[in-house]
Amino acid sequence: MADGAAKRPHDTPATPQLQLDGLQAQVARVRATRDQIHTLLDAVLAVGSDLDLDAVLGRITESAVTLVDAEYGALGVLGEEGRIRQFIPVGMDEDTTTVIGHYPEGRGILGLLIREPESLRLADLGGHPDSVGFPRGHPPMTTFLGAPVRVRERVFGNLYLTDKRGGAQFDDDDEAVLRTLAAAAGVAIDNARRYDDACRREHWLAASSDLTRALLSGAAGAEVLRSVTATVRELAGADLVTLAVPVNGGGLVVEAADGIGAEQVQGLALAGTSLAAKVYHCGETIISEALSSDPRAEDGGASRVALGSGFLIPLGTREHVGYCRLPTAPVARTSPTRLWP
Repeated sequence: MADGAAKRPHDTPATPQLQLDGLQAQVARVRATRDQIHTLLDAVLAVGSDLDLDAVLGRITESAVTLVDAEYGALGVLGEEGRIRQFIPVGMDEDTTTVIGHYPEGRGILGLLIREPESLRLADLGGHPDSVGFPRGHPPMTTFLGAPVRVRERVFGNLYLTDKRGGAQFDDDDEAVLRTLAAAAGVAIDNARRYDDACRREHWLAASSDLTRALLSGAAGAEVLRSVTATVRELAGADLVTLAVPVNGGGLVVEAADGIGAEQVQGLALAGTSLAAKVYHCGETIISEALSSDPRAEDGGASRVALGSGFLIPLGTREHVGYCRLPTAPVARTSPTRLWP
C-alpha cells in the first residue's frame, strides 16, 4: 500500500470495547465449563458413595437431570428380551404418574435407544420417525438426550433426559457430560450389586444355619416349613412365597405360605396339570411373567390370588423333590407406569 493511502474498513483494529466483550465471553465459557466439570465430579462422587442399589439408581437419575439442566429425566433398567423392567423417573409429581398409569415397555424412542445403545440427541422428540407419541396425561416434551449405562460391557439400562430448561437445545457438552456420568454410573451399579450379592449370601448362610438347627432340634415339620417360606420371602424380597408338597393323585397342596394373600392359598390343592406339578415332576425351574395366566398351566391357573411375575423351583434332589413358588408381584404391581413415549 502506498504511503498516505486510506485504510479499508476491515483493516481497522478492533475497538477496546469489542476486544473486552470477546474476552468476557471467553471467560464466561471457561467458567461455565469449569463449573460443569465440578458439578460432574460431585455427581460421580455422589452416585458412588452409596452401596444400596435402589439409592444408587435414584442418585444417578437425579444427577443426570441436574448436570444437563433438564426438566425431566429417567433411568430405564432393562430386563429380559430388552424390555424395561424398572423405570425411575424424575421431574413428574405423583398425580401425573398416576394419571399416566403404567411404565413404558420400551417402544418408540426408548426402544430405539435399546436396539441401538449409543447416545442420542434430538431437537424434536415428536418429529423423529420412531416416536409413538405420549399417553393421556403425559406432559409435552420436545428436546431429548439419551445415553446407555453399561455394567461390565453389558447394557444395564438407559438414561433419558428431555426438555432442557430455558428452551435451549442439548449440545455437545451436555452429551459428553451424560456419557461420562453413564460410565461412572456403571461402576457404581456394579459395586452396589457386588455388595448386595455379598449381603444376600451372608443372609442365606445365616438362614440356612438357623433352619438346620431347627431341624436338628426336633421342631415340628409344619413349623419348619413355615420358617422356610418366611425366610425365603424375606431374603428374596418376594410378596408371597408358597411351599407345596405332593399328595395322592399326582397333584400338590400348599403346605406353607407367607406374605400377601398367604391365608387365601394355605391348603390350596394344585392340579397335576399346574405349573407347580410340572416343576415337581421335571425337577426344573420355571420363570413366568404372569403366573395366573401362564399358558403352560393347563388347569387355567387355579390360584385364589391373582399372581404376577414369579418363579417356581424344586426343592431337594430329583429322587426326592419338593416344590416352592415365589411370585414376586401382586396385581397392584403387574402393570407398571408408563411415563415416556
